[in-house]
Formats: sequence, C-alpha cells, structure tokens
Amino acid sequence: MGKFMRMAITKQKQFYIYELLKTGLFPDANTLQQWTVRELRHEYERHKLRKKQG
Repeated sequence: MGKFMRMAITKQKQFYIYELLKTGLFPDANTLQQWTVRELRHEYERHKLRKKQG
C-alpha cells in the first residue's frame, strides 16, 4: 500500500475515533484504535442516525 493511501486511511480512522469519543459512548481511544475503518464508519453512522432521530 502506498504512503498516501496509508496516510488517508490513518486520517479517516482519526476522524471517526475523534467523533465517536465526542459521543461519550467510548471511554478511550485505545479500544477504537483496534477497530477497522469499516467498523468505525458503521458505528459513526449508527450514532449519527440516532442523534437525528432523538
């Protein structure tokens, strides 16, 4: 995988982790660091939908 692709994936993970930590549902970033981007995105979208409904 190229350098720019790795950087893009890392930035994407950081974005999702930051947003999920803001929700207060997750106590620390260490757990979320182990998740894949797909898992992070899925949880982010779930929370985003819940926030709109509530």
